[in-house]
Amino acid sequence: MDLKPLDPEIILRLLEGHTNVISPTARERDQFYNSQKCSECGSNALIKTQKPNRLFTGDSLVAKWLLGCKDCGALFDPHTGLLINMGNPAKAMVPAIPILKGPHDL
Repeated sequence: MDLKPLDPEIILRLLEGHTNVISPTARERDQFYNSQKCSECGSNALIKTQKPNRLFTGDSLVAKWLLGCKDCGALFDPHTGLLINMGNPAKAMVPAIPILKGPHDL
């Protein structure tokens, strides 16, 4: 089944007189996600991730994402605080003493 997009002029005519409630909600939600830190290592290097069948749950107008940490690999739900995957906080730590692996590191 091929999807055919609507003509943009028709879309604009259909939307006349209606208030845009999705864009402000999406901006607030993005600010919320950008303000989060990893619950395991404290990093703010987070990526949005989710299974497609769980994006729109409840009465939400915009998608609800899980956040995954690029540093330690933890996966958590910022809305409930539920930790789904602990990850490895040691990956995100910088050792106090540099680890020397060979003579080229000296």
